[in-house]
Amino acid sequence: MTEIETTADRFGLSGPPRRSRGLANLARKKPAAQEQEAAPFTLETIPGSSAETGPDPTTLTEAERADLTTCQAVLQQHHASFWLTGKALETISKRRLYRADHPTFEAFLEDWDITPADAYRMMNGWPLANRLLRDVPKLTRSHVEALLPVVNRYGVEAAATLHALLRDSLPKVTAAAIAQVVRELPGPDGEDDPAQQIHRQAQRVLTASADDPAEEEEGGKGTAAPVDAHLRQAVKRRALQLAEDLKRSRLSTRELNRALAEAFADPEDDRVYRAVRRWMKDREKVKAQVTEPEG
Repeated sequence: MTEIETTADRFGLSGPPRRSRGLANLARKKPAAQEQEAAPFTLETIPGSSAETGPDPTTLTEAERADLTTCQAVLQQHHASFWLTGKALETISKRRLYRADHPTFEAFLEDWDITPADAYRMMNGWPLANRLLRDVPKLTRSHVEALLPVVNRYGVEAAATLHALLRDSLPKVTAAAIAQVVRELPGPDGEDDPAQQIHRQAQRVLTASADDPAEEEEGGKGTAAPVDAHLRQAVKRRALQLAEDLKRSRLSTRELNRALAEAFADPEDDRVYRAVRRWMKDREKVKAQVTEPEG
């Protein structure tokens, strides 16, 4: 396992130095029954939140106390990832395992130097992490956090569908790329399954430039003419060919347009500029020959 530098990183949290110092206290906390070195945990070995809560409002049963000790051990272990910590916190919260020593879950979090915002982010993220880990063994916290808005609006399965689509469509999936697509999603439309909705919507985002009825100015304001449909299809075919040449599954037209614009404007490499200039001059000559009246 890769060594993690700070306690905040070990718990999947980020923040200013003040919070990191607080989280260091969390690492020093050890439940009374946890004096020996703890064994590594998995999501399967952490007690779940669906078990029934004991009848006493202020006292834990023996089984509950054992589950609380396990969950606290997860919090205490330095190498616990944020989704392991998230499941442990959810179990403590939903089963009110804090009730013997703390009046509220927020009081429990304060004693462990975890902010409510951090706690609920981890609690919301672990089900998605659990779903993605089967396909992405080296899943990173940043990917899960970038997908949390999708989980909140569409559900876990839809977020997993989006991540799979991006893995197939992009040369490298980054948290920034996920966030950019998520920002452009219109939201659930209620027409069909959320996973199908997000697959359709994300594909539109990835290929927006080709599918939109783009227009180009040919005169003054208000005289825009739609781009020819045959040209759009030709561009899509050419983009597919380019993606294949680059050994990629997809090349969005937005990326293609940006690459063309950057290459055309590159002050240090004018090959594209010269090629476009030559192409336009040749086209003008052909047009002139076609329209030239016979003598």
